[in-house]
Amino acid sequence: MAAEQTQWLEVAITAAPPQAEAAADFLANLTGRGVLLKDGQIPENQIQVLGYLDADHKLDEKRARLERFTQSLGQMEEGETASINFNFIPAEDWSRNWKKHFHPREAIPGLIIAPSWEVPEPEPGKNVVIIDPGQAFGTGHHESTLLCMKRISRLAKRDLLPERVLDVGCGTGILSFTALAFGAQSAVGVDLDPEAIKAARKNAEINNMADKVEFSETPLASLSGKFPLVMANLTAKDVTGLAQDLADHLAPGGELVVSGILPEQAGQVRKILEQAGLTFMELNTMAAWSSLVMA
Repeated sequence: MAAEQTQWLEVAITAAPPQAEAAADFLANLTGRGVLLKDGQIPENQIQVLGYLDADHKLDEKRARLERFTQSLGQMEEGETASINFNFIPAEDWSRNWKKHFHPREAIPGLIIAPSWEVPEPEPGKNVVIIDPGQAFGTGHHESTLLCMKRISRLAKRDLLPERVLDVGCGTGILSFTALAFGAQSAVGVDLDPEAIKAARKNAEINNMADKVEFSETPLASLSGKFPLVMANLTAKDVTGLAQDLADHLAPGGELVVSGILPEQAGQVRKILEQAGLTFMELNTMAAWSSLVMA
C-alpha cells in the first residue's frame, strides 16, 4: 500500500501575463495536476500561478528545476521580472486551505457558483451550480472561465443555446454545468487530467446532472461526433495545437468558443483557427484575458 501523503509543497510563481502562461504550462506538467491563476491580489500587471507538489524524494530536484525555470522567465523579455516562493502545507491543511477563499458568488447574472460546503438558499430567477474543485481547475472566479460563461448566457438569452455541447479541458466541469443550467440538454467533457475527471464526475452527482453529462479522459482526436457548441478554456498553446481537432468536432453552423488567451496572442490564435477552416466571429476581453468566438 502506498504511503499516505503527509504534506505538500505549494509553489507560487509571480510573473507578467506572457511568462505566467509559460509558468502555468511548466508547473502543470511538473505536478501532473491543475494549477490556479490569480490576478486580483498581487502587483498590477502580474499574475500568480499556484501549484502543488508531492513532498516526495524527488522534491529537491523539482525545486531546482522550478528555480532555474523561473530565472529563465525573467530573461524572456527586457524589463520583466519573475519570482517564486515555496511553502510547505500539511496534507490535512492543503485539502482545506483554498476553501477559505471560495464562497458563493453570482459569477454572471442569473448564475450563482457555490462550493459544496456552503450552498445558498435558492433565489427566484437564479440557477445555482455547486462545485467541489478537488485537485482540478475551475471555480468560476477566473476571467477566462467567466468569458465562456458569459457567452453561454448570451446564447441562452437569444434562444440560441444548443441542446448539446462539448467542453474541452473541462476541469471541474463548470462550463458543462453552466450550459446545462441555462438550458442545454446534454454535455460531453474531456480532460487529460484524471483528477479533473474525478472532480467533474463528483460535481455532476452533486448537481443532479449525472444523467445529462459524460466526462472522460478521451483525447479530443479520439472523440466521435460533432457538436453545435464547442468550448475550450485552455491556453493559446493548447488551442493552436488542437485547432484542427476543434474544427473537426464543430457541427455545421455551430460555434467554437476558445478562452485562456492573452490579448497579444489572440491574433495568432485566430490565424491558426482560420487555417483549420473556421471563421472569426467575435473577440471578447476581460482583464488580462481574451476569448475568441469562431464558426
